Amino acid sequence: MRNRFVIGGFFLLMAMTAQSAYSRGVDKSEENAELLSRILDGNDALNQASEFSTEHRTVNISIDGSEEDAKKFCSQISAIVEQHGLSFSKGWVVVIASPSADYEITNTCPL
Repeated sequence: MRNRFVIGGFFLLMAMTAQSAYSRGVDKSEENAELLSRILDGNDALNQASEFSTEHRTVNISIDGSEEDAKKFCSQISAIVEQHGLSFSKGWVVVIASPSADYEITNTCPL
């Protein structure tokens, strides 16, 4: 009888450990990209609604301004990501394009 409790406890512990490991390993990049897009859409600097692509691992935004302005905006994006505790798997970026330059990419901000 005692062995059943020990074995049952062992399997319960294994199940809890596996669930905990799974929970920590869940990639929330897509969910966080959607949230970041909504946050950025509330920013007056954007010319149009932002979009995100899970396939390309990008959050795409458009702002009027120079490459220098786009670099400064990357700092603001980094602060937003940190403030909201957003995390992204390797390779995710914000792509900034300028409508005044036929939507040419002016900067890319790693997430």
